[in-house]
Amino acid sequence: MRIVSISDTHGLHWGLDIPDGDVLIHAGDITLSGTIDQVKDFDRFPGSLPHSHKIVIAGNHDFCFKRDRESSSAQLTNCIYLQDEEVHIQGEATGCKDLLE
Repeated sequence: MRIVSISDTHGLHWGLDIPDGDVLIHAGDITLSGTIDQVKDFDRFPGSLPHSHKIVIAGNHDFCFKRDRESSSAQLTNCIYLQDEEVHIQGEATGCKDLLE
């Protein structure tokens, strides 16, 4: 399994050249100022990538997840949002620690 990990894109995700892989993990700071509109824009990005599994963890700049986790995570339809939980991919557990603390 090939895992590609990125973080701290702060809204500049469209300018990135992302390597191919099986799993893409974005480990925090998908937005610049933590608005729902920025999350909606970001959601189109993983939808445009070929990775079979896409995982997102909110970072300290993704303020909307701290204010309203449910509404914010509902905007992420092209990836799996993790916060204090795990997901099984091809029989393996992948977890995260809440990065908003």
